[in-house]
Amino acid sequence: MPHKTQATLALWVGAAGVGLIAVLLAKAAEWAFAGFALLQHRWWWWPFISLPLGGILIRWVMTRIGQGAEGSGIPQTMAALQVADDPGKTSKLIGARIAIAKFVGIVMGIGCGFVLGREGPTVQIGASLMYACRRFAPIADPAFRRQLILAGGAAGIAAAFNTPLAGIVFAFEELARSVEERTSGKLIGAVILSGVVSLAFLGNYTYFGRIHVPQFTYSILIPLLPISIAAGLIGGLFSWLCVHQTRWLPSTLLDWRIRHPYFFVAACGLLIALCGLGAPIFGSGAEATSHAVSTGEPLPWLFLPLKFIGLVATFLTGLPGGIFAPALSLGAGLGSWFVPLFGMELHVKLVAIGMTAMLAAVTRAPLTSAVIMIEMTDGHEMVISTLAAAMVASTVARVFKTRLYHEIAERSLAQFASPRLENSAPPDEPSDKKPEYQQP
Repeated sequence: MPHKTQATLALWVGAAGVGLIAVLLAKAAEWAFAGFALLQHRWWWWPFISLPLGGILIRWVMTRIGQGAEGSGIPQTMAALQVADDPGKTSKLIGARIAIAKFVGIVMGIGCGFVLGREGPTVQIGASLMYACRRFAPIADPAFRRQLILAGGAAGIAAAFNTPLAGIVFAFEELARSVEERTSGKLIGAVILSGVVSLAFLGNYTYFGRIHVPQFTYSILIPLLPISIAAGLIGGLFSWLCVHQTRWLPSTLLDWRIRHPYFFVAACGLLIALCGLGAPIFGSGAEATSHAVSTGEPLPWLFLPLKFIGLVATFLTGLPGGIFAPALSLGAGLGSWFVPLFGMELHVKLVAIGMTAMLAAVTRAPLTSAVIMIEMTDGHEMVISTLAAAMVASTVARVFKTRLYHEIAERSLAQFASPRLENSAPPDEPSDKKPEYQQP
């Protein structure tokens, strides 16, 4: 069989596998959180047990088999693209072991109540699965390995959210800043195939339901600007806190985290449980956010600050977990603050604008954020306002001079003494980084 045909088959097999794994992860996470919610409903104090003890167990599992599976997984995928010419280095960032550990860690984390999402980690799982398929195509070409990693990451985000266009845009905007023509064709094919597999099991669904809003009017600009500016500041602050931990965490706490990592995880779990007494912040927030989007009913006022604290605390633990869905729920909380100030016809729009703006501010990927929101809600009536909110929020977030995924990817590359990640610090954003604590 010609090598080109083998490469195509490897791509198809991998893409179908990514779609299947995305469905399995979605269902497993859904069942795990349903179990947590049931126990919490029966015993209000359950999070005070499940979060600290579950966090300790997950940390133990990660220490034993999950090195490289910590955190979101998107930075590791970005770093893997940079070292694809060295399979030894790439295997430390993506691979079968890491994908399995990531899957288990995500399900356990959501089942315990940690504030995390499964969608971002699906990028690393998809890249790992697709990269493993290189064994079916005897092509020792770094460019081909990069194509597999890129296509796997894009297929992962597309299958996780059922947003094929957003998966393609995300690959172009974040994972790789320049994609050659051959790669773009493979990328689109992988996204389509993984999406077909996902649709076969889950049907043609929208992540947050279908929203029904009036056509665009200039009156939306009145709330759009303050919501987008506030989202830019809050989302930018979140990224800064995650990247520059040594600048705001006391040195004694940092030392204690290094000496007693299990106690630190347990303490973070207790903090999250305490925040959960004031608002439904546990898990990704998809359930509460979906209700707000579909009905226009605002989330509790305390939802945003408590969810913010819970998300930061979860990130500090270093456990596997994504920030896409939690960031969207933060945005829904922000939009809810403005709901009482405007008429009923704008309520759903305000929540959706807040979600888009917050995701754009956290990820600094405005096009992906806008497209993913439009596809997740079937909100084509909001194309103009969604794009505007994403661009404003992303621009405002630049004041923090932080690109969350890119800077964490740089640290992943640092273990190989590799050059700085390309395009991670644009010319107008000079790097002022100091040595930072490395996540366990």
